[in-house]
Amino acid sequence: MNNDKHTFKYQPMLASSVIVWSWTALVLMAGIILWLEILKFKWWLLVIAALFIVLVAIQISLRRVTINHNLIIFSTVLNHSWLVIPRDQLELIVPIRGGLKVQIDGNQYRFLMLKKARNQLIDLATSR
Repeated sequence: MNNDKHTFKYQPMLASSVIVWSWTALVLMAGIILWLEILKFKWWLLVIAALFIVLVAIQISLRRVTINHNLIIFSTVLNHSWLVIPRDQLELIVPIRGGLKVQIDGNQYRFLMLKKARNQLIDLATSR
C-alpha cells in the first residue's frame, strides 16, 4: 500500500443511527412546534434552525474511516479516534448488507457504508 491517506464516510449500525438521528430530528421538531405555536418569526427560531443544520453537518462530516499507512482509524463525533486498528491485527473485514463488519481481538463492529466506499475500503485494508 502506498503512503496515501484514504478517507471514507460511514454511519453507525442501524440501531445506533436511529437513536442519534432521532435526537437530531427532535431539535428540528421542537423548532417547528415553537414556530407553529407563536406564528410569528422570532430570532431564536432562526437559532434553532441553525443549530439543527450544524448538528446534521457535524454528524455527517465527522464520522469517517481513514486508512493511513498501517492504521485503520474509525472516528466518531464525540471521540475523535474511537477505534484504531493496526492493519496487521485486523482479524476480519467483510462486506455485509448495506455496510461492513470488522473484527479485532474477538470484538465485532458493524458500520453502514455505501457499496462503492465499502468495497474500496476492503480492498485497501486487505492489500499488503
